[in-house]
Amino acid sequence: MENNKKTKFRQFYDALPPKADIAPKTAFVKKIAAMCKVHEVTVRCWIAGTQKPDALKTSIIAKELGIPEQELFT
Repeated sequence: MENNKKTKFRQFYDALPPKADIAPKTAFVKKIAAMCKVHEVTVRCWIAGTQKPDALKTSIIAKELGIPEQELFT
């Protein structure tokens, strides 16, 4: 990622615990993908910063995570 600056979305993902019956990070990706009706690979691209969701998906994610839309992917 540019300048190694992590987006709020990536920070939220990184803060999840690493282990459980289903890994919390995997559960997070599956949940966001289901909410936004996209493939899990798409969510992983958002996390990596190689893609950004459209305005509607950003709004859905922001409401779910409690992070302002304008901060989520910046």
